[in-house]
This record gives sequence, structure tokens and C-alpha cells, in this order.
Amino acid sequence: MNITEPLLQYAKSQPTKLALIHHQQHRTYEELVCAMKKIAYGLQQKGLEKEKIAILSANRIEMAEVIAGIIFSGNIPVIFDSKWIHKEIDTVQQQVQPKLVFAETDYEEIFQDREIITFTSSISGSYEDWLASLREDGKLNISNELLFIAFTSGTTGVPKGYVRTHRSWVESFQATNEAFQLKTMENVLAPGPFVHSLSLFALMQTLYYGGTFHIVSKFHEEEVFTQCNQFSNMILFVVPTMIEKMLQIESFKQTNIQAIISSGAKWTNDSKARASQIFPNANFFEFYGSSEASYISYLKINDTDKELSVGKAFSGVKLSIRDEQFHEIQQGEIGRLFIRSNMMFLGYFNLPQETEKVFHNGWLQTGDFAFIDEDGELHLVGREKNRLITGGLNVYPEEVEYVYQQLPEIEEIMIVGVPDQIWGERLVACIRWRGQPLTIDELKQYGKAHLEIYRLPKEIVSVHSFIYTSSGKPARKAMTDLVTEMMKCGKQLS
Repeated sequence: MNITEPLLQYAKSQPTKLALIHHQQHRTYEELVCAMKKIAYGLQQKGLEKEKIAILSANRIEMAEVIAGIIFSGNIPVIFDSKWIHKEIDTVQQQVQPKLVFAETDYEEIFQDREIITFTSSISGSYEDWLASLREDGKLNISNELLFIAFTSGTTGVPKGYVRTHRSWVESFQATNEAFQLKTMENVLAPGPFVHSLSLFALMQTLYYGGTFHIVSKFHEEEVFTQCNQFSNMILFVVPTMIEKMLQIESFKQTNIQAIISSGAKWTNDSKARASQIFPNANFFEFYGSSEASYISYLKINDTDKELSVGKAFSGVKLSIRDEQFHEIQQGEIGRLFIRSNMMFLGYFNLPQETEKVFHNGWLQTGDFAFIDEDGELHLVGREKNRLITGGLNVYPEEVEYVYQQLPEIEEIMIVGVPDQIWGERLVACIRWRGQPLTIDELKQYGKAHLEIYRLPKEIVSVHSFIYTSSGKPARKAMTDLVTEMMKCGKQLS
């Protein structure tokens, strides 16, 4: 099984159809497959078979070509994050030991001990020149269970490489196509970096089904809107922070697209309502998943009014809520969420102990606390690693944040725990305001109608901006450290 195989058929059946568009550049399916075959042939000429090949670049057409070519050749693309500092890049390359590197010229010094092909002219030799010197060759052994290696976007420690297989993504393609009711994948846009699974998945799923994928180098709300207006039946794969930035554009006009598919955090009711005014004919979906588990559950917006529901499981996914002894607990009780499906990852690269920690008799521990209600809907309570303990009681910040996100004055909120001699952890609301700031008393008064008293924040820290991970999610650990340090100094963040 190789997920690039359908591309060979599209190059014959629809050779002039655009597969990739990036500003003024584009590739037809015939051109993409030609490049894919040349890259595979070039890797074969270098004696590379089932080897790890690193890629370090911003989103660009050449990066998509290289990913497809490496996969087609049976080698394994290893996708590095361009937002890593040099130390992280060096650490990961020492772990992975790639046989070849495709990268932008800025990274030549980091990979000076390895063969490197750059996406622009350099002393090492450019990708364009290398590709021009090659020929197509369809006589390749393209059999390899492994699809690619990418890395978790944690904010502390060394990123962990996770390994995906061809089968896991083909299963994911089929499950999401069914769940999201995608009539056509004519035009697809996922404006996040390819280094993260959401955008990379959207790219490969689009090509797998013969659609056109629109590449953006970096998310910019105006550019996304322009493309939505320019191309028909657009499907957007985004995170809620992207949606919110799009909704803040003053020159809003109603836009006709096929669907918005959101993940990465809970999409607020207020944001959904405003989005429905701008995209009146679009289907709205949000889903819950992870790099390791792939797709877990989904819901179509307005199909449920349950606040913390993340919907029902995708086809082929089994859910199980268990206690610390791995025993299943009763319906409605909160416990650790385990899942099982053919979409799960294979394991962490060269980390057998870490892999063993998350797998239990074929079940994958997600790291989330959750419960399943009487209708079979999954409700997320919070991440185990985010759990705060105040006065000896557990608080899941995601639950508290969701309540306060309904306030029109709040643009973005994060509940953090700072050290406290009495409470153990004191709850602080880190808030970016949309309107007139509220006082702590006003915040508590609103919260009392929805939360127990011990879950209410005791202080407010106002911020102009949040720190984000490279995948666009708020960086909780970094924000907690920053808030703690600033409060020690008696300062407000700005």
C-alpha cells in the first residue's frame, strides 16, 4: 500500500488538472507526478531505500513535491519544524540520522555534516538543478509500511517523533470523507504549516482524492478570505484561533464555501454564530484527535447543544473510559480516555518505553480525562498534563476556560496555576480582552452560575497577546511560566 498510487492514475485521467497552487506557481497532476517520479529515481540513484530523509522548510510547492517523491520511493520523510531553535534541530537530526536533507539555505550550517539539497541556489546544490538532471523511472520498489515521521509540538523538552503508516492514513481518509460529508474535494486550504498533522493530512487527502490543494506560506486571514472568494467549493481545515482572526476582518462579506473543519481546541458558540453569518451555506464540523490517535470523534455544528461534547466516534473508532487500574468505569463517570482504531500511529521513534506507556493491550491512552453520556457523545474534561490542584481539589482549566469564553468581553482566556502556600496552586485568569475589561469580582459573579467556587479564578492578568506553539495552539506551559514570573515582580503583562 502506498498513498501516492492514486496520483499515477490522475496523471493519466486528468493530466491538466491543477494539483497544487501557491501564489503564481502551480503544478498539474501530470507535472506533480513527473517530479515525484524524478525525485524517487534520484533517491534510488543515491542508493537510498527505506531510509529516513529530512525536510526543513516553510510551506511551498517544492516541499509538497519532495514529500510525495520520498513516499513514492519507499523512503521515509522526516519533517522538521522550521520554528525549532538550532539546538532542537541539531538534537533531532542526531536522533534520526537522516541520509539526505532537503532544506532552505538558512539551515545549511546546521546540516553541514550531511548531504543537503536546498530549495534555492547554494554551494550545496539547488533542488531545481538536481531535479532537472533526473529522469522519470516507474520501475521502483515502493513497498514500505512506514509513511513518515513527524514530531509533537510540545513546549518543553525534546520533541518526540511519532511514526505513521500508510494504512493509518488511508483509513483516516475514508473515515473523514464519510463523516464530513465531502461531496467534492475540488479546492482545499489548510493554512497551517505542513510540519503539523492537520495541514499535512489535508494536503495528502486532497491529492489522494484528486482535488486541488492551495498552499499558503504562512497563515494570513486576508489571504485565506481572498482564496475562499476566488475558488468555488473551498474546504477549510483550521484551528479556532485562525477562525477568530478571520472573523475580525472589518471588510467582511458573505462567502460561499463548502465546509469549515475545525480542530485543536473547542470552538466557542459565539464564534460559531458569527462564522455562520459570513459563511451561510457552509457545513461546520469540529473534530477531536491527535497526532498519535489521528481522528477520534466529531460533530456537525448545531447537531448538539452539549457544551463540552466533542461528538461521537468516527467510524471504526472504539472509545473506553477507564480508571487508573485500566478498569472500565460506568457511563457518565470521568476517567482516562483510551481509544482503539486502525488510524492510530505505530509508536514513538526510537522511544520504546514512551510507546509502551501509551499502549495498553492494543488500546491507546490519549492523555485526556473524559466521559461518555447516555447518547454516546464524548465529553472532554481536560488534559491530564494540564490538571491543576487547588486546595486539594482537581481543576481542569479547559472546563473553566470554556465557561468564560462565552463572555463577549473576552477574546481569549487561559487559566493557569501559580504556586501558593495555602492553596498549592492559585488559579489565575490570563485574559486578552475584546472589550471593556471586567473586574475579578465581575468574573467571579458570572462564574458562580456555572462553576463550583473552588474553580473560580482568584486573580486576573491582562495580556495583549498569547504565546503560541508552532501549530497555532496557546502554549500553556510557557504562559504559566511567564505569568508566574511577572506576578513575582508585581507586574502586569503587556
